[in-house]
Amino acid sequence: MKIHQPTCPECGEAAVGTVERLMGRAEFTTVADDGTTEYSGWTEIWWDEQRTVHQKDAPKGPDNLPLVCCPNGHSWPTAIEW
Repeated sequence: MKIHQPTCPECGEAAVGTVERLMGRAEFTTVADDGTTEYSGWTEIWWDEQRTVHQKDAPKGPDNLPLVCCPNGHSWPTAIEW
């Protein structure tokens, strides 16, 4: 695979991955009769629902390129050749 813009335009760090959108279920502890509960601290990720975020998903520009990110949390659109 080849990333066309492999370094962050904001800080110059190398890309560490793509920005992903995940679905899942954050579990509750036991729900009381009055409906009170808390999160248990466990989240089941539905890996089959994982998708790479593209520009049109997170308005970053006119194209629909995938977004990559650096270790500092910046993201930018770039073409990726597979």
